[in-house]
Order: sequence, then structure tokens, then C-alpha cells
Amino acid sequence: MSEIDERLAAFCTAGGHDGVVLRRRGNMSWAGGGSDFHCDTASSLGIATLVWTPGRKVCWTDTIESPRLTAEEPLTREGWEVEALPWWEADTRLASLLASGRYATDWPVDPLYECRASLTAAEVDRARSLGRETAGVVERIMREDVKLGMTEFHLGGAVAGWLRDRGIFAHVVLVAADDRIAAYRHPIPTAKPIERTAMVAVCAQRRGLIVSLTRLVHFGATLPEDLSRRHAAVIGVDRALHGTTRVGRRWCDALADGVRAYAAGGYPDEWTKHHQGGPMGYECRDFKATPTETRAVKPRQLVGWNPTVSGTKSEDTILTGTDASAGVEVMTPAGDWPTEGGRPAILCRKA
Repeated sequence: MSEIDERLAAFCTAGGHDGVVLRRRGNMSWAGGGSDFHCDTASSLGIATLVWTPGRKVCWTDTIESPRLTAEEPLTREGWEVEALPWWEADTRLASLLASGRYATDWPVDPLYECRASLTAAEVDRARSLGRETAGVVERIMREDVKLGMTEFHLGGAVAGWLRDRGIFAHVVLVAADDRIAAYRHPIPTAKPIERTAMVAVCAQRRGLIVSLTRLVHFGATLPEDLSRRHAAVIGVDRALHGTTRVGRRWCDALADGVRAYAAGGYPDEWTKHHQGGPMGYECRDFKATPTETRAVKPRQLVGWNPTVSGTKSEDTILTGTDASAGVEVMTPAGDWPTEGGRPAILCRKA
């Protein structure tokens, strides 16, 4: 029995369940060894249903999807049987199953966060590879390809396209040029051309796991004084959040350390203008760290802090250690990119 099977078995024992029925793509990738269950990227539901019980693991899908799932995904290597149903029978079969026993399901409410929060060794390897490749793509584009006059649409498309070339899906691509960086915390791309400064933020997924990062570029020999001061403040917050993220620490307490860092940097109210991030893995964020969130940081857990000060942002994905004494590992490390105090700086390029 795999580590994930053991977690599902413990979940069923604790809850008195006969088994678990999975419909969410993130949970299905987690239980299916990184298998990809998407067709419509706008849907959080997969192209199949995974039915896990202590004695059997079955993937119910239709005759449209079963050939690819069997041939191209690691499902069967992970011990799952693929059962192909006529496309018009799938919903009826699922309803009959749920009525026949005490099955937990992840739709519409997902109860499996605790099961998947700590990564297995294989998941850590996948996340590390994903993080390095994603950072490499974004940094190369910002370092070499971005040009003055390029539109946000063009830049966002380049990032999504080069990630896709590596089998990576960009679930979130935020792009802002110049005044839109300060105006909007979630700037979806527009036709606005880049005049001096550009920011790209992504949440990138491969085989279910997700990492996130943000990078900024400025065309000029040096940063404007105000932007330099703001970025120094935001990376100070980011360093504080990385430093306080320890196994067993409550999320509300970690957030409080970040709030104090905002005040120490001279921007005490900026934390109220955007959420600061939280745990992640198979979702862009499993939940947001809030002043009242008393759940604790888990071992080997992916975390995405994303502090902002109007006009700039600092964001990478980190992995927690195995216990409270261990620090974090940055999974989206800056490669050929300037840093300031151990965090990514704003890249200055010639106009």
C-alpha cells in the first residue's frame, strides 16, 4: 500500500467511510500519481471519477477518455483499474454508488486537504523540477524577450506558450505594465503596451502540482527611488514570512509576523489591500492565511506567500521542512536573476 493509500485508509477509518469518491482534478492527480484528468481547463472537475476503497481502486470514465488515460497516464502503474462506461451511463453509475454505501466525496466540499497537505518524496521531486523550470521560463522571457511597446497580452501569451512547451499549464497569468501594477492587485493582461516597467505573476501546474512566482523588470539603468523603496519593503515582508513558516506554527501567527514586517518597513496598512497567500499544492492556494486561521503548518508542505506593496510584489513557492527546527526551501529559485537580501530584485534592463 502506498503512502497516499495509507492516508486515504486512515481518513476512511476516522470518518467511518466505506471509501472515497474523487471528482476534483487536483485530488485525482494526487491520488493518481500525477495523472492528468483535464479536458476543459475552466472546469475543476476531471474527465473521470476515481473510486477508492481499501480493497480496490477504480477509475470510472467513458469510452472517449479511457484509451488515453490507460496509455498515457500513470494510473495503472499506481494500481488503478480503468473501467470504460458508455458516456450516457457515467452519472447514473455514480449516483447508484453513492446511494449504496457510506462514501466520502470531494464535491462540492473538499474534505481531503489534511490528507494531501504533506508531500511524499516523489511529489517533492516533481514540485522541485516544476518550480525550477517555471522560474527559468519566466526569468528568461523577462530577461531576453520583453521589449518596450510589447503589450501585456503578448507578454502573457509568451509566458503561457513557453510553459506549455514544457508540459506546464499556466492556471494564472497576471501581467501589468507601469501604472496598472499599482492600480490592480490581480491585473489580468490587456492591450496596454509596456513603457517602463512590467510585472508577471503565474500559478503553473504540471501533473497536478502547482507552483507560483512573480518577477518584475524595469527599463532603465536604475530603479526610481520610490519603487526601490517599496520593493525593499515588500521583500522584507517576504523574508519575514519565509522565516516564520515553521512546522506546527499556526497560520494566523505566521501572518502576524508578516503584518509586523509591513509596519517595520514603513507600510503598515498594505497587508489589508491583498491576501498574503497560504498553503498550496494541488490548488493555487488551499486556503488563505488570515488573522483567525488557527490550523498549523504541515511538514513538507508547499506554501505560496505573496506580499504586495502598491506598485510591486514578492512571491515564490517554498517547501517547509520535516519538523519545527528546519527552515524552508525555495522551490522557484532565482537563477540568472538579481537578488536583494536573498529575494528576487527588480531586473533593470537597458531601454
